[in-house]
Amino acid sequence: MKYIYEAIIEPSGNWLEVRFPDLGIITQGEDMQDAAYMAQDLLENHIVMALRKGRSLPAPTFGNDCSDAGYRMGIVVDCDENTPQVDTMTVNEAADILDVSPTRIRAMISSGILKSQKVGMIHMVDAQSVMNRFNEPARAGRPKREAALA
Repeated sequence: MKYIYEAIIEPSGNWLEVRFPDLGIITQGEDMQDAAYMAQDLLENHIVMALRKGRSLPAPTFGNDCSDAGYRMGIVVDCDENTPQVDTMTVNEAADILDVSPTRIRAMISSGILKSQKVGMIHMVDAQSVMNRFNEPARAGRPKREAALA
C-alpha cells in the first residue's frame, strides 16, 4: 500500500533536519538529496514496524509549520508489514557507528574493507560489514613485519 506524509526539511547547522510532524520522527541529511533519501528510509521503516506491531497510523496532514529557510516535501513509500528490512546504511550512518569521518568510510569502501552498493548518487554501506569492522577494529600503528625465514 502507498503512504504519503509531509516532511519538513530545515537547516540545522551543517545538516538538513527532516521531521515528520504527524509521526514524531526525525532524521537528517548532508544535502537535499541525502535528506530526502533518509526521510524515505525512515518513513518506510517506521510504517513497517507500526504495521507489524498492529499500531494504527495517523491520518497525514499537510501545510504544517515550516520556517522561511525550510521546505515542505511529500514523501511517498510503498510498503506493508511484509516489506523486508534492507540491511544497508548511509556513509554518514556508518561513519557515526565506526567513529570516523565519511571520507574514511569512502576510503574503506574503495579498499574493500567495507562492502557497499551505489544507489543513484549515494553509496549504501552493507550493515553487516560495518558491524564486523566495529566488533573487530584494526589495531593502531603499522602492521608487524613477518619474521624472515632463515
